[in-house]
Amino acid sequence: MPAPRKRVGKPMPAASTAAEKLMALCFDMEEALNEAFDATHATHLIGHGLREFANESEARAVACTAWLACQKVEALQQIWRDLFKAAAQATRPL
Repeated sequence: MPAPRKRVGKPMPAASTAAEKLMALCFDMEEALNEAFDATHATHLIGHGLREFANESEARAVACTAWLACQKVEALQQIWRDLFKAAAQATRPL
C-alpha cells in the first residue's frame, strides 16, 4: 500500500486562526450593537411619550419609525449571535 502524500512547503494556517479573528471582531461589534439596540428602544419610548405633549400623528410616526429600527437591530443581533456561535464552534478542538 502506498504511503500517504505529504504537503511540501509551508504548512497551511489552521482554520481556527480565521475563526479566532472572527470572534475578536464579534467582541468588537458587541458593544456598538448593544448601544444601537438601547438607542432604538429609547427612541421608541420617546415616541410613546410624545403622545402627551405633541400631535398624535407625530408621536405615532416617531414610535412606528423607532419600532422598525428596533426590529432591524434585533435582526442584526440575531445574525451576530449566529455568527459568534459558528466562530466559537470552529475554534473548538476536535
